[in-house]
Amino acid sequence: MKVSFLFAALAWFIICSFILLLSVFNADPLFRLYYSNALQTIGALLSALFCYRTMMAYPMASPMAKVWFFIGSGLLAWGIGAILFSAYPILNDGQETPYPWYSDLGYLALPPFMIIALGILNRTLGLAAPIWGKIAAFVMFLVSVTASLSVNWDGLIDDDLLLKLVSAAYILVDPILLGAIVFMASAFRSGEVGEVWWYVVSGLIIYFLGNQAYTYLVFTEQYATGSPIDISWPLGFGLLALAAVVNRNLLLSHK
Repeated sequence: MKVSFLFAALAWFIICSFILLLSVFNADPLFRLYYSNALQTIGALLSALFCYRTMMAYPMASPMAKVWFFIGSGLLAWGIGAILFSAYPILNDGQETPYPWYSDLGYLALPPFMIIALGILNRTLGLAAPIWGKIAAFVMFLVSVTASLSVNWDGLIDDDLLLKLVSAAYILVDPILLGAIVFMASAFRSGEVGEVWWYVVSGLIIYFLGNQAYTYLVFTEQYATGSPIDISWPLGFGLLALAAVVNRNLLLSHK
């Protein structure tokens, strides 16, 4: 990996870490809100661009081009959601974006895109998960559904129809994604394939944990934009961008 890119990755990690520092030092809440929203939006959109760049390094008919297309499209959808999320406080004198909001449409689009990408990858590489991997994936799905149901229960029984639908969607899509991640991870081995896709797995797990923590904090009225958990999304997406760059470099080095 090029030294310049390693410096860029380190710089991104430091930039993300400022979310934690601003929280520790109790910086101005409005500044923390705008900083966090900007970082989340930029992180998702830049990562999408890196994925599309890797996609274009493959022949158009290549299944791997489709894998990176769907990963990039999931990030793009999330980024559009983040733009809508960020626009609300700008247009409403710094008020917190409500939950649910139109931004959730973009956020909810990411897991299906990622699940499709992982499915194509599985078929393309001919990965075979061991029996323990299949069991682990099923167990993690059940555990995640239980946890998501607990976290989203208040929204599920609320009188607001939109909140019901959004809560039900989060209960389903995130656990399915987690099950797919565990299933795929159990089939990875060492080598170049593992090097690339462990970055993807790590990024998606960080994204998943951030989602769960966010929903819990929202329903317990403890969340404010700029909270420490906000580091999870730009950091997770940064790992997806790293995977895209490593994959592209490996592909070009073999040509």
